[in-house]
Amino acid sequence: MNQEYKRYLIVSILLVIFFVQAVTSMVQKSPTADEAAHHIAPGYSFMKTRDFRLNSTGPPLMEELSAIPLLFMKDLRISIDHPSWAEIQRTEFSRQFLFVDNVDKVDRIVFWSRVPIVLTGVFLGFLVFLWSSRLYGFRSGVFALFLYAFSPTILAHTRLVTMDMGASCFIFLAVFCFYLYCKNPSFRNLIFSGVAFGLAQLSKYTAVYLYLLYLVFFLLIWFCSKRDFMVDYKISRNIKNFFFSIVFILLIGNFIVFCGYFFEMKPLLLNDIDVGEKIAFFEKFITRVFGNNSELLKEKFISLALNQSIPFSTYIMSFLGASNQALVEQKFVPMIFGNYNPDGWRYYYIIVFLLKTSFSVLILLVIAVLFSRGLKKDRMSELFITIPVILLMMLTMLSVLQLGVRYILPIYPFLFVYISKIANVNIQDNKGFIQRRLVYILILFLGFCHLFSSVKVFPHYLPYFNVLAGGPSNGYKYLTRVNASLGQNLKGLADFLKENNIRRVKLSYWGFAPPEIYNINSLPIEDSEKQTPRPEVYAISVHHIDEVEWTKKFKPRCKIGYTIFIYDFRFANYTQ
Repeated sequence: MNQEYKRYLIVSILLVIFFVQAVTSMVQKSPTADEAAHHIAPGYSFMKTRDFRLNSTGPPLMEELSAIPLLFMKDLRISIDHPSWAEIQRTEFSRQFLFVDNVDKVDRIVFWSRVPIVLTGVFLGFLVFLWSSRLYGFRSGVFALFLYAFSPTILAHTRLVTMDMGASCFIFLAVFCFYLYCKNPSFRNLIFSGVAFGLAQLSKYTAVYLYLLYLVFFLLIWFCSKRDFMVDYKISRNIKNFFFSIVFILLIGNFIVFCGYFFEMKPLLLNDIDVGEKIAFFEKFITRVFGNNSELLKEKFISLALNQSIPFSTYIMSFLGASNQALVEQKFVPMIFGNYNPDGWRYYYIIVFLLKTSFSVLILLVIAVLFSRGLKKDRMSELFITIPVILLMMLTMLSVLQLGVRYILPIYPFLFVYISKIANVNIQDNKGFIQRRLVYILILFLGFCHLFSSVKVFPHYLPYFNVLAGGPSNGYKYLTRVNASLGQNLKGLADFLKENNIRRVKLSYWGFAPPEIYNINSLPIEDSEKQTPRPEVYAISVHHIDEVEWTKKFKPRCKIGYTIFIYDFRFANYTQ
């Protein structure tokens, strides 16, 4: 077996292991609230009707990809004659599609919808290996892929029909292609950069920050164009051409966005929700900008918004909605260390990163920053993998939408590449031999701990917290509860009830899927029971645990996937 074949085999094995972990764990999980209410059914409607009226506050690419396997399921029903379609009620349409029209196929629909997202995760894993090995060599590429393949945070979201894995993949791809173009400004690399940029914009509005990121890179290359370390960046030799190349990349990217909406042309407010509120918003905005004598302008603008077909209309309105949600509307109250604050915290996502990232990865990151500064001399190459992380974390400080780790998921592939350079520690070098050998042993140990943390939490990746938060059993006490549960454990609850011959349960469930589809015979918990329990079996989602007084003094019999707490009061010897 030659050396090249061995290398391909190692990479393939890691990618297959990643795929197997994702698939074998996802089949044990019921559809999450976001999947069931906002993504699966709308994605299918996009592909069947080319109508984007049910578009969520995000671009459609990942929903479209997830719907491709469903197109081969000939027996699926989609009720566009249901009132929810005409009234643009996305959650009701989704409920009708999954739990009424196709209730006997829910598991098949959810499984096949998730497969394209898993494959996106596999592709991203390969990109992580590719960039790392290009920068630091094959050994570092394998190490980066290893960190990626056994990351509980990555595995948690590569199994879900949401936009987050797509954003992570295509943002990383866009920056990688842009990096390659800067090194070698060929026409092929230019086209790849534009297409990758467009795919990123189609995946999630987080990718809008690439506009700012490319500006930062342009200024950086411009100011450093005469430095010695820029010799490998051919684009720095002609800054004017570089500027126009970026413009061309953006134009290609926006054309890809237009393609992603199937070349949609429609008025801004056609088939949109809350049209009256949006008209009032536009009128107020025009008045604020142009003064009180702007009635004619307002009349013309509203007429155009209601009647004039334009490209990107759904993209624009959805972007405005997402921006309002992220920067203005304080719809959710975040929590840190048990403290709720309607105004949130600027450092919220830093805490999320510290508690939701494998502790081994945190230590490896510190080692990469402090110890291995001399391992790589190409400063500019490392800026391409560090600036995207720093800039995104800075932008999260402006957001009032402080929820789950998935909002910073795009930073992880870059971090794995950056950390991977420490695999080049040379233990044969006589200079600092003992120090280097100890660091090498520490790296191996931390790699094993990273692997162990992933294996231990399988298949419950979503509620993963590291040792700083006391592990997945205690993490819900430290961060907003969506970091632990998205309503994914109804299947686990059904299995528990069946194995223990429990015919009825008092249920307080946070999620969208109805319990009865998994043959769960449940009754709601009455207000009086929240003060004093009855001789019943109670199942309480972690989101609702604080609403039930007696959960503070009684220990649960067990925790289903760390997120549904089971209390059994049928027996007198229940432990306090």
